[in-house]
Amino acid sequence: MSATQCTSRSRPDPLPIAAQLAAAHGPSAQPEALLVTLGTTLQQALGHILFTVLVFDGAAGQMRRIFSTRPDINPVGGSKPITDSDWMRQVLHRGQPYIGRSRNDLKYAFFDYEQLWAIGCESVLNMPVLWAGRVLGSLNLLHGAGWYDEQDLATAQIFAQLALPALLPPGPATN
Repeated sequence: MSATQCTSRSRPDPLPIAAQLAAAHGPSAQPEALLVTLGTTLQQALGHILFTVLVFDGAAGQMRRIFSTRPDINPVGGSKPITDSDWMRQVLHRGQPYIGRSRNDLKYAFFDYEQLWAIGCESVLNMPVLWAGRVLGSLNLLHGAGWYDEQDLATAQIFAQLALPALLPPGPATN
């Protein structure tokens, strides 16, 4: 699919899909229940070949993966160093989404681009998760070439903010 075809792809109404994600906040098995539902609902709303959630740890100088739909390629618990790249400044420091539409965009942004290409990923949408003026992490959706565009940003932002509890540090249990 080319970038011009992307804008004509069918996009479902995100509201009932987001409601499914909101309902996933209830089960006690958190954050797993929320993250699994996040992957499923984002597949329905935006589509992805690979979806990961990374938590930003500035003190450790890394991003840690807390969810992956392809643990064989991007295992949970894996980490990526925080660098001074344009991508890191845009997504992690300024809290702005990044859309990469092509293989070259993936090569520009990610050191593991060949691994991503091997499973058919040639575009990306990285949406920061924000709380109290800080970037806590990012939702990372990857798909075929030209899949994501600006029409996907509002939906991705809603889902990112609904994912917020899964990225917050564990607090004291309340009953």
